[in-house]
Amino acid sequence: KIAEAQSKEKSLSAEIVYLDSQIALTALQIEETETRLAQLSGDITKVTGQLESTKQDLDYTQGVANTRVRAIYKQSYIESFGAFLGSEDFNDFLVRQKYTEAVRSQDLALLKKLDDLKEEYSNQKADLEDKKNQEEALKQELDKRKTNLASQQGSKRYILGVTQNDEKNYQRLLAQVQSEIESIARALGGGGVRLGPVKRGDVVAFQGNTGCSTGTHLHFGLYIGGVAVNPKPYLDSGQLRWPETNPTITQWYGENYWWYMNNFGIPGHNGIDMTAGYGAPIYAAGDGIAYLATDSSACWLTGTVGKGIVIHHDNGWRTIYWHIK
Repeated sequence: KIAEAQSKEKSLSAEIVYLDSQIALTALQIEETETRLAQLSGDITKVTGQLESTKQDLDYTQGVANTRVRAIYKQSYIESFGAFLGSEDFNDFLVRQKYTEAVRSQDLALLKKLDDLKEEYSNQKADLEDKKNQEEALKQELDKRKTNLASQQGSKRYILGVTQNDEKNYQRLLAQVQSEIESIARALGGGGVRLGPVKRGDVVAFQGNTGCSTGTHLHFGLYIGGVAVNPKPYLDSGQLRWPETNPTITQWYGENYWWYMNNFGIPGHNGIDMTAGYGAPIYAAGDGIAYLATDSSACWLTGTVGKGIVIHHDNGWRTIYWHIK
């Protein structure tokens, strides 16, 4: 498979072109999202103003309607008979009746306006809520795109830094990473020499430079249900112990997502690379059964055989410590 990785039509120049295109696309998407967000912010300001205006109209109309309802309540149908008796003549009575009907018509119009204002207020309120939800979704989308952009730019810096912009170095890097992925997969697949039970904090190995490693470091990985997961939250919470004391992190889990996904089909670096110096003690992250895993042959790049410790923990988790002495 190492030969396959080398023979595939993957070149440093093609990788940089790919990353540059992704960076340009993501930058354009960020610009478009920011434009949409600005437009939406303007819409929210406009609808908020309309809502406040409608609320004022609604409050005023509601107050007038309440006054009229109280007045109508005090007036009974018997007053019509009283109005008839109080009229100077029949024509005067008819005038009073027409006035009463006009007032009643105005009251109905007032109530209709009140209903319309309530509906308008409800619609504007729903529209405002919808726009705020859209705004929140766009903000999340913008944050995600900015994270992607930073990741893509980081991948480009990583590639250029590691290879020194040299094609041969790039091909070696491809083969090196592919070899490490395969070695760790074999180690996790079973076998190895059973070393026995270990306790959290026990020294299980010492930092080395074995296998396809071009510099001394420890590759630490956590697998739950057979799937690589980010160890950092478990290390930070104390659920797992850090395998080295005050290490320098050279590559975090998930870093260089775009490069790993494009070349190896995995979402970024599948562990944490750290160093506390050659020969530094490596500690068990938790209780379990330790196994010594060794590659069947030396790495073509370094001439050394890859070695590591795999600990099977009581809860079914597995931790791996690779490139040990």
